[in-house]
Amino acid sequence: MIRSIASAKHRNASLFVAYGILGAGPFVGAVAGLPYFPPVLFAAFRIDVGAVLLLSLLVVRGGYWYPKTRKDVVGVLVTGVLTLGGNIALVFMGQQYITSATGSVIYSLAPLITAAFAFFLLPVERLDRLGGVGVVLGFIGAGIVPNPDVSNLLTATNRGVVLVFLSATSFGVGNVITRRVDPDLPSLTLTTWGLVVAAGFVHSVSLLRGETVAQVEWTVQALVALLAVGVLATAVLYRVHFELLSEIGATRTNLAYYAHPVSTAVAGSLLLGEQVTITTVTGLVVIFAGFVCIEWERFRTSISNIRHEQI
Repeated sequence: MIRSIASAKHRNASLFVAYGILGAGPFVGAVAGLPYFPPVLFAAFRIDVGAVLLLSLLVVRGGYWYPKTRKDVVGVLVTGVLTLGGNIALVFMGQQYITSATGSVIYSLAPLITAAFAFFLLPVERLDRLGGVGVVLGFIGAGIVPNPDVSNLLTATNRGVVLVFLSATSFGVGNVITRRVDPDLPSLTLTTWGLVVAAGFVHSVSLLRGETVAQVEWTVQALVALLAVGVLATAVLYRVHFELLSEIGATRTNLAYYAHPVSTAVAGSLLLGEQVTITTVTGLVVIFAGFVCIEWERFRTSISNIRHEQI
């Protein structure tokens, strides 16, 4: 029994570390591949690869692997258009202008933005005063990261930050609406079919922008970047994410959002030669403080449970 508990803890710790490292993939992979792909088409290709792999997994596993009810269908559509489609497309558009680390730090606002929208759309998840302080801290941190020049707010860096912020907002809104719809589909199944919808949505946006496959430079670097964002940063990342959710819960899993910028900074420095600025680090610390404020009660409960388990 003790060995079984220790083994489960070791496995969860390994999954958490893997999730923290894999979280660098969407940002580093986007920056690495964008010189070779139009941004939205690159996002669509990433979704294609992830959708095919996860859908194959669902078919093999069987069970509740496809939408069956009206709530399921609505949940899949919202997930496909907002939580995944708009989210991923906006990240790739934004990463044209900023470093991977900056994008990852701004995206770490996602749990805070989700909590803010949940305040209005999910009455059972009202924020208290400390949670309100947390949301404010998050936005302050996001403002610190680009170190904006107030005399010239229309810089490329600011444009990239705004696009990634809108990406996190799309994720947050979609996540809250989906929770309100409350589909019966298992989370991984919902996300997989959401990717299928997202593929069609993002390819349509790409076409409307005038992007074509002829604009792609099919180099070895382009293929490596595509495989990285499609396989590792989508199929494997989402699989690990939902495994962690079921094992350690949402609060502890969301802590990895703040490991992602660290792994992204390291990978961006080693693979892309990017420099991490003090403002980026400061912004991440402030955003993380905001997250702790919002989740304070859950943190206290989790710490209490951990101590109880150790006793």
